[in-house]
Amino acid sequence: MAHRSPSPSPAPVDSTDLLAPSLCLNPDAIADLAPVQPSEHNLLPATFPTLTWSEQSSLHHDVSLGEKRLCYRHRPDLRSKRAADEFQLEELQQDIKLLPSQDQQIISHIWSLFGAAPASHRQLVLSGLLTQCCVPQLSFLSNHLQPLLRIDFLSILPPEISLRILSHLDATSLCHAAQVCKSWRRLADDDVVWHRMCEQHIGLKCTKCGWGLPLLEKKKVRSKRQEEVAQIQDRALEIDTSASSHPPSPAPSVSPSSPTFPSRRRSASSDLEIDSRTAKRARYDSRSPSPSYDSNDYPAPLFQSPVPPVKPEGTTKRPWKEIYSERLIVERNWRKRNYKVKQFRGHSDGVMCLQFDDSFLITGSYDNSVKVWNIETGECLRTLTGHALCVRALHFDEAKLITGSMDRTLKIWNYHTGQCIRTLQGHTDGVVTLDFDSRILASGSVDATIKIWNFATGQCSTLKGHSDLVNKVQIYKKDFLFSTSDDTTVKFWDIASRTCLQTFTGHVGRVQCLQTSGDALISILAKRRHGKFAALEAASPSSNAVVSRARASSPAYESSSSDSETRTTRPIVVTGGLDNTLKIWDAETGVCLNTLFGHEEGVWSLAFDKLRIVSGSLDKTIKVWDTESGECLYTLSGPEGPVTCVGLGDTKVVGGSADGSVFLWDYGARM
Repeated sequence: MAHRSPSPSPAPVDSTDLLAPSLCLNPDAIADLAPVQPSEHNLLPATFPTLTWSEQSSLHHDVSLGEKRLCYRHRPDLRSKRAADEFQLEELQQDIKLLPSQDQQIISHIWSLFGAAPASHRQLVLSGLLTQCCVPQLSFLSNHLQPLLRIDFLSILPPEISLRILSHLDATSLCHAAQVCKSWRRLADDDVVWHRMCEQHIGLKCTKCGWGLPLLEKKKVRSKRQEEVAQIQDRALEIDTSASSHPPSPAPSVSPSSPTFPSRRRSASSDLEIDSRTAKRARYDSRSPSPSYDSNDYPAPLFQSPVPPVKPEGTTKRPWKEIYSERLIVERNWRKRNYKVKQFRGHSDGVMCLQFDDSFLITGSYDNSVKVWNIETGECLRTLTGHALCVRALHFDEAKLITGSMDRTLKIWNYHTGQCIRTLQGHTDGVVTLDFDSRILASGSVDATIKIWNFATGQCSTLKGHSDLVNKVQIYKKDFLFSTSDDTTVKFWDIASRTCLQTFTGHVGRVQCLQTSGDALISILAKRRHGKFAALEAASPSSNAVVSRARASSPAYESSSSDSETRTTRPIVVTGGLDNTLKIWDAETGVCLNTLFGHEEGVWSLAFDKLRIVSGSLDKTIKVWDTESGECLYTLSGPEGPVTCVGLGDTKVVGGSADGSVFLWDYGARM
């Protein structure tokens, strides 16, 4: 048997070749792979079989060097962020120093060879080493490889992609991400990320977490408010002076009879005669220096709004994260029922109507007066007197306040000064409700009619269709109007044509209150909605066109699952009646989406936004409901009499009672 001749030992090479650079061109990578640098004291002995890679492999390695490819672990811009690697290298060097000098040289040589090898050779070497490793060594590798394979993806990705990834996290995860390192904090606090977070939650319910944040309209600076008030007062005095110098305006015009109106107890001709006699009886109000409607002259504007003040320039923008945090505190207070209660006392009889904003609370009462309160301090700023009977309705904006009374009149006030600007007469019985926008004023009366007053021309038209007193009117999208009545119906009107487009039926008692919304997030069961469509078709074949339109525009109806819950953004109407219920209607189709049960006595007033509904009842309670599900969240108590009016804001609930008191629940105050 032939014996193989021993291979000649390789010629000695320069010691610097033992530390040829690795595939990563970063000079610090060499130190990673060779912690023990060769020197005159630790060079390998002459008898040590030093090895080098072939020329072909060295050429391939040089080509890789020319391409200047850097792996993630050895990029110069990322090495400085990994202090853990440096800490491990220090520990490794300490362990190697404990070994004999010859062992240090051998280990250094092995590392040098591996560092000089091309990528394909490295994989072969590692594969061979793994086949020779025992289980404890494999376990050691597993434990040490896991942290090394973790990549700071936010640092290596473009900022736009990193922000896109972070925008899919919830608020809690974003706050945790901001605590990882400075670079993550800079990305996690970026306005782009938190703006998307605010879009998902503010003013609506998030589809992921199921809850939303209040709008929290920006509060006005007190100095700015004072400037506005001063300008409004000056302008109001000019308007009053010019109005006094002009002749009185004519009585309201009467809408002609229309075949679309339901039959009434009085004929159209008798209605014309009554309105004519009303016009002749119109006279100046002896209790107010302002002119009322008269029938002898041409129409004149009812009210001219003062020129709005110029907004200050150079306002600073708040970070979106700060805005989100502010609203989150308020939402937590709503969910956890953290509020402070404030009481306003001053009326000598029941409070029948109210409205508030960030600065003022205005209430109308059975004591024939209207009070203007500072909503923060609870101070009564002024009392407006002039009505002969109780004040049943009021509405105000930045410039004016309009009140309606059982003395059959409406009055326009400058509530900043307490001056009555004008008195409107036209109804033949007490005024129960009113609403206005920038163009028109709508009022409902015990005489079962609705009058539309035009601010610009001073003209008035009449809507007829209800068979009993009108309890509530609200203008909808400028050209339409909703009304409720003691005849248990809700009617939808076209203001321009003065016709009733649709009548909503479902309440079995008098419908006392109503509020509309441009759009609101309502969650309904597809099976329930399908059942209501089928019932509507069966009850009224003539309504098939309306039902078909509702089905076509309803995402919920298209759901194939009978018990799946789907969301749809639709304009809605919420009504309350003396049948102890609240009903949520589709404003476009007239379909009742949900009925809320919970009050023991009739619902007298309500208010809602996209997150919650509040309702006041004759049972002396105010209930807070979830707008989407219709679930009663909790009940607010405090008034000792029936709750006759309620108001809802982003941070406040206000309720007026028949005992003359007004309660305010403030959710914005820090506990």
